Amino acid sequence: MIKKWHVAVALSLMSGLGLRLASRPGQPEPLTTRRADVRYAATPTLFIPGWGGGAITYNGMLRWFARHGYGHKVVTIRVDWAGRRHFSGKWDPEATNPLIQVLFDHSLTRDYQPQVQWITAILRDLYRQYGVRQYNLVGHSWGGSAAVNSLVLHGPAADIPRLNRLVLLGAPVDEGTARHPVDATFERLRAARHQLQANAQAQLFNVYGTLPGRYTDGSVPVKQVTALRQIVADSAVRYHEQHVAGLGHGRLHSARQMYRLVAQLLWVN
Repeated sequence: MIKKWHVAVALSLMSGLGLRLASRPGQPEPLTTRRADVRYAATPTLFIPGWGGGAITYNGMLRWFARHGYGHKVVTIRVDWAGRRHFSGKWDPEATNPLIQVLFDHSLTRDYQPQVQWITAILRDLYRQYGVRQYNLVGHSWGGSAAVNSLVLHGPAADIPRLNRLVLLGAPVDEGTARHPVDATFERLRAARHQLQANAQAQLFNVYGTLPGRYTDGSVPVKQVTALRQIVADSAVRYHEQHVAGLGHGRLHSARQMYRLVAQLLWVN
């Protein structure tokens, strides 16, 4: 699984100024150009960081999308330590591929169960307050794991939008090990997999990287990612896997080639 202590050490060594800069979300940018190869819609795309992630996780990707005509950030949603959601920015209901950056004040959680609840609550907010009926989501690492759990366990609820496209970037699903072979969270997913029917025809893109000569991205083994096959097998969800050779875990959200790939999966293919 993810080597959380590596991240914790790195965070502790960052200066106060550097940490503030890393946590500062980028400003919304208008969509000034439109591309002939892109499908534009009012469907928002949420961007969920992983364990220890912050604004820096997606700032570069969101800027690149706006400047290359794919979509543009309109709202930031910050979840505070008490789980309250704070919206900033202006919701844009126009068909310009609106992007929503999600930030968690408490990003160093012991597991991703709090994120499951926070993501589900955000989706309810979007449904009730903004009339959103369909959404896309990009989730890195545990952010993607939490999104999958929200989809399977809470996706059928009547007050939650239906999934259009989900892009997972190095998201571990089954974290069983030789010493602890049964992952209780994965077993809950397996037991509830029939609930995917509520999101029939959604597309799920499971993207994973590998380092040279290794079957891991340095933090998440491939087998923990591809275990998702067991959840989506024979379901109505259209499932795709994408292997990106040579990229480590952190580069799955920051490499320029990943910007292009995520854009293709969301709005071109």
